[in-house]
Amino acid sequence: MLRDLHSHTIASDGDLTVSELLQLASERGVQELAITDHDSVASLADAVSKAGKLELKLIPGVEISAAVGKKKQDSVHIVGLQIDHQHAGLNSFLNNIQKKRHERALQMAEKLEVAGIKGAQPDVEYMLDSQPMVCRTHLAQYLLEREEVKTFGAAFKHYLAKGGKAYVKDDWFDIEDAVAMIRQAGGIPVLAHPTRYGMGSNKLKQLIQQFKNVGGQGIEVCYPNIHPGQKNLLADWSVQFNLLASQGSDFHSPSKPWALLGKFAPLPEQVTPVWESPAWTTSD
Repeated sequence: MLRDLHSHTIASDGDLTVSELLQLASERGVQELAITDHDSVASLADAVSKAGKLELKLIPGVEISAAVGKKKQDSVHIVGLQIDHQHAGLNSFLNNIQKKRHERALQMAEKLEVAGIKGAQPDVEYMLDSQPMVCRTHLAQYLLEREEVKTFGAAFKHYLAKGGKAYVKDDWFDIEDAVAMIRQAGGIPVLAHPTRYGMGSNKLKQLIQQFKNVGGQGIEVCYPNIHPGQKNLLADWSVQFNLLASQGSDFHSPSKPWALLGKFAPLPEQVTPVWESPAWTTSD
């Protein structure tokens, strides 16, 4: 069975509607799909109602941004799988994060104006009024469309990433809060794409240990563009820390061929897949 347990819709920074994403999943042979929008469950009610018509099992999910480190200097993403998307506490928690995102987007717009991107502030305010969420991905696309930069990466390097002219430090909740909230909503907390945080192996191992200590239950082991050696290391840590192993494309758009829906390496044999957890069985 092909399971893709990490994907996004227009409810956060994906390009496809729920219907379009489900149709693409069906065409690509995905039989279980988790929709895990950033800090939002807005797409899930619609997805749950439509997935059955395509003989596709929908796994309700979310991807929560969280802070780690003594000074909250680093941020990570925690995927919650098999959540109750109607859970009142989870929805209140996510609403608070969305308010933080809203304020951060406005602050970045102000900095873009100062950096010479005239009209950025009203443009971003319009974006905030016209779509569910504005992430740095949206701002990067905005800079590309205005031809202020030549590449998506350049938008981050020169403006949006740490050290950039319009960078604003995030203000996420602590990792233990995100993990606890996912578990309260009946979900399985999974550390998303661990090798993408720019950490050395020692620091990354410490992060995984911390994640386990605060109640984390799984880590993503297989996802696009991960080096086979890194995949094997994550698999070993999954076993060492008694964590479930997950997989997913982190799909955002058909126009991004480096992260195609349903396309990633299979899980190594020594790990315990997340779908073998008792919580997964109970939710079937």
